[in-house]
Amino acid sequence: MSTLEQLLNMKVRADTMQNGKEVFITPDFRITVQKKTLDGIHIIIHPMGHNGETLDFIVRDNTLIQL
Repeated sequence: MSTLEQLLNMKVRADTMQNGKEVFITPDFRITVQKKTLDGIHIIIHPMGHNGETLDFIVRDNTLIQL
């Protein structure tokens, strides 16, 4: 399982090339609320439009707790 930092550091191949070489970029990420719980808000974070790990968290105030 990846950490949030590792997920946010991921690179994907861009649709364009520069000087004949592949370009890698950081993708956009989708954050989706799954449900409200007694512990906080359950969310998932996934790279939008790319294969990658999906991370689950509970958000309470400004604290993330990985599930």
